[in-house]
Amino acid sequence: MVVDSRTAPAELLDEFVRIAHRIVWCALTTVDRRGRPRSRVVHPIWERTGDGVTGWVFTRPTPLKLAHLARTPFVSCTYWDPAHEVAVAECAAELLDDEPAREHVWELFATAPEPLGYDPKILGARDHRDPAIRVLRLTPWRLACPGGTGGRAWRAAG
Repeated sequence: MVVDSRTAPAELLDEFVRIAHRIVWCALTTVDRRGRPRSRVVHPIWERTGDGVTGWVFTRPTPLKLAHLARTPFVSCTYWDPAHEVAVAECAAELLDDEPAREHVWELFATAPEPLGYDPKILGARDHRDPAIRVLRLTPWRLACPGGTGGRAWRAAG
């Protein structure tokens, strides 16, 4: 059952974050200039907000990824494990380069327990200001957890 509303149900948000943070790695798919999907494996961290969730990824600003996101600023994030626990987030995606966002995401990863958290320096960056990495903010417009929540999903109304 898909729920259309401005905000996702709290139990679905909690289930999504639980699954995502347990599995840790997801396939993030962008769309190329010809409308074809392109996937890569990333390590997001999801932060509960007042009435939703925001995903954060440190990423290398490759020309291909920058071009995909400039043309189509949406991504799909899919988590799966061998027990078939699944979580999916369809998101608006925005590359950020401001210092407060970089510092915030650096601290999220640096202070979260492993395996979700890690030392961001492993990305080859000296600190949160390093231009070798950028912050990708993920704002879901659809969330789904097909198993644990009885197959429910949420989609932003409008």
